[in-house]
Amino acid sequence: MQHTADIAVVGGGFGGALMAMVARRLGRSVALIERGSHPRFAIGESSTPLANLFLQQIAEKYDLPQLLPFRRWGDWQREHPEIGCGLKRGFSFFHHTLGHPFCDDEQRRNQLLVAASPRDEVADTHWFRADFDPHLANEAQRLGVDYFDQTELTIFDEQPDGVTLAGQRNGEPVTFRADFVIDATGPRGWLHRTLGLAKRELPLMPATSGLFAHFKNVGVWPSAGGAPYPVESAAVHHVFDGGWVWVLKFNNGITSAGVAATRARATELGLAEGEPGWQRLLAKLPSLAKQFAAAKPVGGFVFAPELSFCSGQITGARWAMLPSAAGFVDPLLSTGFPLTLLGIQRLAKLLGGGIAPADYERQTIAELEQVSRLVGALYASMGDFELFAALTQLYFAVVSFSETAHRLAKPELAGSFLLYAHPEFGPATREICASVARLAKREEVLAKVREVIEPFNVVGLADPAKRNWYPVAVDDLFASAAKLGSSEDAIREMLLREQLL
Repeated sequence: MQHTADIAVVGGGFGGALMAMVARRLGRSVALIERGSHPRFAIGESSTPLANLFLQQIAEKYDLPQLLPFRRWGDWQREHPEIGCGLKRGFSFFHHTLGHPFCDDEQRRNQLLVAASPRDEVADTHWFRADFDPHLANEAQRLGVDYFDQTELTIFDEQPDGVTLAGQRNGEPVTFRADFVIDATGPRGWLHRTLGLAKRELPLMPATSGLFAHFKNVGVWPSAGGAPYPVESAAVHHVFDGGWVWVLKFNNGITSAGVAATRARATELGLAEGEPGWQRLLAKLPSLAKQFAAAKPVGGFVFAPELSFCSGQITGARWAMLPSAAGFVDPLLSTGFPLTLLGIQRLAKLLGGGIAPADYERQTIAELEQVSRLVGALYASMGDFELFAALTQLYFAVVSFSETAHRLAKPELAGSFLLYAHPEFGPATREICASVARLAKREEVLAKVREVIEPFNVVGLADPAKRNWYPVAVDDLFASAAKLGSSEDAIREMLLREQLL
C-alpha cells in the first residue's frame, strides 16, 4: 500500500479536513490521514464571531460554499439539522465561592454576560464534533481528497525532494510520499512526538489539568429577568479560585461539561480519579451540583493531566503544524477555533509561496503567547471577580473591534489575533498581564485596563451602568465609528448586509 500526494495532512478532525479541502482547492493532490475513525469524542467545541468570520472568509476565498451554513445557527438548522450543534448567543460567567451556593447582589458583581449576537438566527454555535468532524471528512472526499482512517504512522523521513511517511493501516504496512506534510493532530501531536521536539514554555500560564465528559439529563441554570440572552444559550463559565467549569448545551440532548484547574486545585479535588473527582468538585459548588443532580455521563470521563502546551518548533523545510497542533493554552475564552482557522488561511498562503515558513512560525507562536499571557492573568485573578471581569474585556474589546474592522473591509486595522502586533495595544496588554502575575495594586490594573481598551471599545464595555450585562447595542457601535475610521452610514450598511440589524 503505497500512496503519493502533493500534500499529506495528518489528523482527520475539523482542522485537518478543512486544511485538506483548501489544499485541494489550490489544485494539490491531498492525502488526509487519520489514526482513528469517525464518529469520535473530541474536545474543543465552542465557536465565536471571529471564528465564524474566518470560516466565512475561507469558504469565499477557496470556493467552498458548503461551509457557509455552519457560520450561523439559523443557516445551520435549515441546511443541516442532522448535525448536532448548540446555540451560542454569548459568554456567561458566574463567580462561586467554594463550599457556598451561588449568590449575587443588585450590582451583579458575581456575574458577567457578554452578548455576541442580537438574536438566535445569526448566533454562533457549539460544534458537536462527533457529527461535525465526519461531515467535513466526507466533504473533503467529495472534493477528491484521499482519506485514510485507522492509520498509525510511525516513520517520518524528510529528504530534499520530499517526505516519506510510513506505518500501518488495519494491520497492513502503508507508505505515503508527499511534497509537504501538515500536522493537524492536536496538542502533543504526531510530529512533535515523532521528531522528538522540545517544548516551549508559555508565558504566565500556570500548570493546569482538565477533566471533562458529555452528559445527558443536565438541568437548567436559571436566567434572570431582563438578561441580554438566555444565559445557557452561551458558553457558560462557572469561575472559582483556582479553576473554572464550562457547560455547553447541544440541541441533541447532550451537554459538554468539564473543569480546568490549577495543578494544586486539581490535586486537592482528586480530578485524576475521573468521576469521583467530578463529584468532589460538585460538592464544593452546590448550585452547580443541583443542575447536575440527575446528569449521567455519556462515554466516560477524560482526564488531561497537562492542558497547556507549546512545541518548540512548528515548521520545517517540508512540514508545518496547524496552530492546534503547535500549542494549546486553555478552553477559557474559546480561542482554539479562531487560531486554527487563521492557521489554515496562513498555511494556504505558505503553500502558494505567499509567506515563508519562518513568518508562519513567528505569527503562530506570538499569538499563542499572547493568549497565554491573558489566560494566565485570568487564572491569577479567579478569586477576585471584579479584576477577572475587567481582564476579560481585553479580549472582548479587541475581538469585537477586529470582527467589525474585517466586516467593514478594513483588515489592516486588525492584522493580528488579539492585536498582539499592534504597537500600543500589544505591549500594553502584555504589561497588564505581567502586573497581575506579580500582584500589582488592583486599582491601578483596573484603571489601566479601561485606558487600554478605550480606543478599541466599540461595543460599550466597561460601563458601570450596565452592571456586568452587555447586550448587543448598535448605538454603541454607531457612536464608535471614528475608532474604526468609518461612518455611521457605512456601519449601518454593513449591519444590514450581515443581517445584524
